[in-house]
Amino acid sequence: MKRTVLAAFCIIALCSLGLAMKTGTISAYQVGYEVTDYWATRSPTFDGNWTTPNEWTDAEVRQLDGTLNATFRLKWDGTSDMTTYHQCYLIEFFDDNTNDTGDYWQICCTASIGAQGDPTGGTTPQIDCFRLDYVGHSHTGFTFYTGDGTGWVEGTTGWPGDVYIKDSLGTSPLSDTPHWIAEIKINHLAYGMRPNFWIYVAAYDESNSTAGVQSWPDGSSDVPNDWGFMDIAREPIPEGLTIGVMVLLSSVSVLIASHYFRKRSRPESCRTGKT
Repeated sequence: MKRTVLAAFCIIALCSLGLAMKTGTISAYQVGYEVTDYWATRSPTFDGNWTTPNEWTDAEVRQLDGTLNATFRLKWDGTSDMTTYHQCYLIEFFDDNTNDTGDYWQICCTASIGAQGDPTGGTTPQIDCFRLDYVGHSHTGFTFYTGDGTGWVEGTTGWPGDVYIKDSLGTSPLSDTPHWIAEIKINHLAYGMRPNFWIYVAAYDESNSTAGVQSWPDGSSDVPNDWGFMDIAREPIPEGLTIGVMVLLSSVSVLIASHYFRKRSRPESCRTGKT
């Protein structure tokens, strides 16, 4: 009994240490909003559509917070040594099929500062933050911003060389109903991006203005501490069973086995109805 309690205590202590190490090396992004950025096995075609049914299945997906249905996917396309590195995003707004001049896509990221490259964080956009706005479904509505410590300042960027956005009304493997789909490519090497950084992804439908901005995480683009954490992996997304699926299958197996043994342990009279 004492050994069991001691082992449990050690496990809890190690878990607490691991959490402390993580929080000590990463600033205050929104806990619970993490996503892995996997190496692309399929290079996307940036035309605002699912060019093939599996074009984006090699990317993790997250639901944007809000009352409307919108998701984003992300992966990176380049060489394994990351000498060439483009960040790729797909945003689908399933509830939006109207062409409004006030509609927009928005992505905020942190760049690298100093040798460590850890995000500065804070309650205002810092000098390691940049923001991309694409308003009105037209490249003329594209604007690039950088933080100055107190707010956003409009800047310049290489369009369409370092940033390219294309959206269109279309269908996808997830919905046969026409809706807005955006594909976005960012040359993160042009902005000094580090392997791990924070992101904020948002979409807005002017025809549903009362629903507000749909975003991941639920927060403000003006507050870096409201953003989520993105961990870049140097390998493709794992195929086959994930840990979550294996745990689920294990649980199901336990339930089935438990049911089977309970059934086997019942008296013959109970199974046949005999008395």
